[in-house]
Amino acid sequence: MSDAQLTDKPSFRETPPRCPMCQARMKVLRVVPGRPGFEHWTLRCRTCGLVHEAQISADPINSEA
Repeated sequence: MSDAQLTDKPSFRETPPRCPMCQARMKVLRVVPGRPGFEHWTLRCRTCGLVHEAQISADPINSEA
């Protein structure tokens, strides 16, 4: 069971993260596979244009593998 399921918080996929600069919601530009069990996400702020990259734990339940 993932940490998101244990805490009942909305998952990263369900709620876009907030920009670290202006706190606006970010838009997902690209998701590519990363190291095993993770995805590499590229996000862009809808307000200030900041590009942010994050490594996110992949959800094994929704995995296509």
